[in-house]
Amino acid sequence: MKKIITLGEIMLRLSPPNRDKFLGTPSFQANYGGGEANVAVALANYGIETAFVSKLPNNEIGDSAINHLRSFGVNTSSVVRGGDRVGIYFLENGFSLRNSKVIYDRKDSAISTALISDFEIESILKGWDILHLSGITLGISNNGFEISKAFMKKAKELGMEISFDFNYRSKLWSLEDAGKKIHEILKYVDIAFAGHLDFTNILRIVPEQPLEKIDLLEYYKDLYQKVNSKYNFKYIVSSIRDVKSASNNTYAGICYDGKTIYRSKSYEVDIIDRVGTGDAYTAGFLCGYAMQKEIDYTINIATASSVLKHTISGDVTLVKLAEVEELFKKDSFDVKR
Repeated sequence: MKKIITLGEIMLRLSPPNRDKFLGTPSFQANYGGGEANVAVALANYGIETAFVSKLPNNEIGDSAINHLRSFGVNTSSVVRGGDRVGIYFLENGFSLRNSKVIYDRKDSAISTALISDFEIESILKGWDILHLSGITLGISNNGFEISKAFMKKAKELGMEISFDFNYRSKLWSLEDAGKKIHEILKYVDIAFAGHLDFTNILRIVPEQPLEKIDLLEYYKDLYQKVNSKYNFKYIVSSIRDVKSASNNTYAGICYDGKTIYRSKSYEVDIIDRVGTGDAYTAGFLCGYAMQKEIDYTINIATASSVLKHTISGDVTLVKLAEVEELFKKDSFDVKR
C-alpha cells in the first residue's frame, strides 16, 4: 500500500452556528481545516499512512492545530514551528437560495511567509510514495509557490508520484497568475484533480464544442485528450456537480486514464456543509489508488467519500472506509435496524 504525504496550510475556521449569518451572530464555532490537511485526515481515517507538512506558530493555537491532526492519526513530525500566526477563515453556510460566504484572514500566516530553507525537504520526503498538494498552497504567496515547486521537484528526483488539485481560489490570485504558475509545475504531476473550468479558464484549453451542445462524456473526452496531448497525466480526475440550491446538489465523479473515461454512480444529496467535499473526493480517489484498486472502485470511492462529507459539519471527513464502501455498493438508501 502506498504512503501519502501532503503539503499545505491548516487554518482556523470560524462559523456562525445553525447556518446563521455573520450579522448578528453572538458566537462562532471553531474548527480546523485546509485543503491538504483535510485530505490527510480523510486518508488517515481510511487506513492510509499519511503525513502533513506545514509551518505553524510556536504557540497554543499552533499546538491545537497539530493536536487536531494527530487525533486522527496524521503524522505531523515534519510540521515546522515558527512564524506569527495561524490563518483564519470565516464561513457563513448557505441554505436553500442563500449562498455561502467566505471571508479570509490569512495574510502573513506562518506557512505563507515560510522559506524553503525552513524545510529539510529530502529528509521529509524520503520513505513516502505520493506527494499531494494543491493550487491553494501555490496561491497563498510567492513563498508558498516556491516551497511547493521545491517539494515537487525533489519528490520527482526521489521517484515519488505527485498528486495535484487545481483548487482555484479567486480570492487568492488571478486566473492569469494561476495559469502561469500552475503551468510551471504541471510537468511534475501524475494525478491531476481539476474541473473543466480549470482547464478552460486557467490553462486556456477549450474543447471543439461547448458543453451545452454535446453529450457530457463526449465533451470531457475531447477536453481530456487535448489536455493530455500537452501534459500527459497518468490520471485526470473531475467531479460533476449540479447545483439545485445551496442545500441540494447532485454529484458524480469521472476519471480519464489516457484512453478511457470512467464514471461513478450519481447521487442527490442534501447538504449540511459543502466545505471540504472536494478534499473528500480527492482523498477517496487517492485511497483507492494507494490500495492499488481498479479504477471503477476508485472513482466510486472518491464520489461516495465526497457525498458523505456533504452531510458532516466542519472541514474534515469523519467516516471510515467501510461506510464509504457501503454507500456506493447499495442500490438505494435504507435504514439499518
